[in-house]
Amino acid sequence: MKKKRTRRNRTVKTPNGALYLTVYLLCYPLLKLFFRLEVDRSEYRPPDGPFLVLGNHLAYLDFVLIMLAIYPRRLNAVTARKYFFYPKLHRLLPFMGCIPKTQFAPDIQAVKGIMEVIRRGDQVLIFPEGRSSTDGAYMGVLKATGKLVKKLEVPVVSCRLEGAYTCMPYWRRGIRLGRLRVTLSNLFDTEDTQRLTVDELNDQINARLSGADAKLPEKNLTLFRARRLAEGLHTVLYLCPVCKREFTSETKGNIIRCTACGNGAKMDRSAKLNPLSGSIVPETIHQWCREQVAYEMQSIHADMAPIEIPVRVQMPPAPGKAVEPCGQGTLLLDAKGWRYEGQLHGETASLFFPIETVPVISYDAGGNIQICANDNFYAFAPENASAVVKYALIGECIYRRCAPLVQISEGYF
Repeated sequence: MKKKRTRRNRTVKTPNGALYLTVYLLCYPLLKLFFRLEVDRSEYRPPDGPFLVLGNHLAYLDFVLIMLAIYPRRLNAVTARKYFFYPKLHRLLPFMGCIPKTQFAPDIQAVKGIMEVIRRGDQVLIFPEGRSSTDGAYMGVLKATGKLVKKLEVPVVSCRLEGAYTCMPYWRRGIRLGRLRVTLSNLFDTEDTQRLTVDELNDQINARLSGADAKLPEKNLTLFRARRLAEGLHTVLYLCPVCKREFTSETKGNIIRCTACGNGAKMDRSAKLNPLSGSIVPETIHQWCREQVAYEMQSIHADMAPIEIPVRVQMPPAPGKAVEPCGQGTLLLDAKGWRYEGQLHGETASLFFPIETVPVISYDAGGNIQICANDNFYAFAPENASAVVKYALIGECIYRRCAPLVQISEGYF
């Protein structure tokens, strides 16, 4: 006699069906109306039984877009563990069936949660870049993704998002109206996941999510209005490409300009940077960021002197509580990793985060640097808030050059 499945031993909830239906009925018409949302399912055939969904990560509403595209199937989304420390999300995320995952680090509990969902016949959503794009470009898959795909032995569906970055850029608050497109397609069947090597799986995932294997050229998804397009961009583009001075950029309206030499650009509705008269600038935000990477890489080596960053520290006193100030001190960064020396909760503290465990730093542009380790969440706010992106970028450059085994495929670099 077949045993009935029980819910008692579930550590990951099935996403609430009523909530899913409500979100679908409310959001889908609004996105169609205000963002001209296009969902292409021409290459998608829903697999029978459990499957894995992989999507590129452009903005904070990506989960909603994929959820709407794949409805009525419900997704258990793998979510950065740091969000489970936020008070408003602490209860909501488990209710939605989200699976906490420490970013860019092996997480046995997250793998167990994924396996649990697959075993009971449901679907899991993973963003294999492990982060939201800071410049609109595909950032490269975590190499462990291919290993997980082979371990799960289920079909894999890809979900490529376009347009979300220009509408909801990482460096700007709020939403700008523009076109959105979601393309669903079958990427691997079960036989493919076992036949292909880990590297071959990762290569095909990268090609699909980056759009490199697209049969037709991408259409240009533009914003509907050309107002205040560049405001906030100076928090990401901190280095002038001409005079090489840092933190001299300012933005107003559609213009970003260096206050030291006058070099600047005007952003258009497709997020292209058009040089002002007599100026020299990269054509895209991504190209500008790559120039910043090349600039920072020049000073990265194993014997580099530590970079000292005066910071204020915030952390939640307990899960589900809001982060609160708990001390100040100095954050040091060198080829070995990140080290904090200072005060925490009125006591002297010393924390060390090896570089191989922090390949990428999460951050709020113009706000703070975030590190999640040992089930604790730390937010370090530099005295120079404009330098947040620079420090995060240097940390990734050090990882790429000095870590013993790089676990991120080529993408951003």
